Amino acid sequence: MSLFNSSSKGLKFDQIGVTHTGTVKSEPRERQQTKFGTQEPAFWPNGDPMMQILVDLQTDQREDPNDDGARTLYVASGNMKRAISDAIRTAGASDILPGGVLTVQYVGNDPASKNPANPAKMYAAQYTAPPSGFVAQPAAAAPQQAFVPQGHGAPTFVPTTAAVAPQPVSQPAAQPVQAPFTPAATQPHPSGLTQDQIGKLQQLRAAQIPDETIVTAIGATPQQLATYDATPF
Repeated sequence: MSLFNSSSKGLKFDQIGVTHTGTVKSEPRERQQTKFGTQEPAFWPNGDPMMQILVDLQTDQREDPNDDGARTLYVASGNMKRAISDAIRTAGASDILPGGVLTVQYVGNDPASKNPANPAKMYAAQYTAPPSGFVAQPAAAAPQQAFVPQGHGAPTFVPTTAAVAPQPVSQPAAQPVQAPFTPAATQPHPSGLTQDQIGKLQQLRAAQIPDETIVTAIGATPQQLATYDATPF
């Protein structure tokens, strides 16, 4: 596949709290970034191309009856790349693979950004590796046509799938899979914070984000943060 082609819609993070989850459809690929508002390729000051990573996801999002839910996650910022890299390591995986489940959330803005009017976005991510023995299914081939004589008239071609029917694949016993990222599924801390909120709290504090910003980003209260700090987990 060309690194310059992408038929699915891009995922947007236009406000704090936006979260996107999807099943990885294919291995990530690279594409050069373009200058904002143009189709011109972008370069670093030293002349190197500015690259981004594209991850094709199958989501539950639907905008119209013809929407199949296919989306592309464009990983261009360093903050998003670090969040996903951390999620991969936490999952004990080496990379994002087809069949895995990836969640990315826009959790806040970096107060240390050099451009306060357009601050860098901060992200949290979670990745669940595909189950053991998972086999990515190729796209269905178009049905072939077989020649069938019809008396003395013109020859007729009728569809047949016998020549392209997939062979059965022996699948191993299903392995337990970690549930996709969802705040409702986590166990609460004595402070009332969920494990998901705690994970984001730790990640944002590691990035030296102020507590007043973290409270808004994770949907908590100052009292919950104080109780978390005073209570061993």
